[in-house]
Amino acid sequence: MKNGKSPVIIDNTNIHAWEMKPYVMMARENRYEVVFQEPDTPWKFNVQELTRRNIHHVPQQKIQRMKEEYEHNVTFHSVLQSEKPGRAERSSSGPNAAYGMGAQCNPPSSLLKQTTSRGGTYKRAT
Repeated sequence: MKNGKSPVIIDNTNIHAWEMKPYVMMARENRYEVVFQEPDTPWKFNVQELTRRNIHHVPQQKIQRMKEEYEHNVTFHSVLQSEKPGRAERSSSGPNAAYGMGAQCNPPSSLLKQTTSRGGTYKRAT
C-alpha cells in the first residue's frame, strides 16, 4: 500500500470485524477505498458442504462454531470500532475453542478460501 499498488486484495478467513481492523486501518492511512466481499456461492454457510470441501482437515464442529460466530454486515465503521476480545473471553468461547486450540492460534488463513473467506479489496483513492 505504501508503494501505491492498486488494487490490494486481502483473502483471509475473517470471522470477526476486529480481525479485519489492521487491514482497514492500513487502508485508511494510505487513502485506499475499502470494499468487503463475501463469497457468492449458494453453500457458503452450509456446514456439511464446507466440511466436505475444505482441504485443511478442519473438523465439522470447528466449522459450525465459525459459522455461528461469523459477523454479518460489517462496515468500514463497524470494523474500525471493533475491539479484540480479551484472552480469557477468546479461549472460552472463541472460534478456536471447538478445535482445542485455545486463544493463541488463529484459524488457518486460507481455510475454505472460496467459502468462508471474507476478504477486502483496497483501491487507491484518486
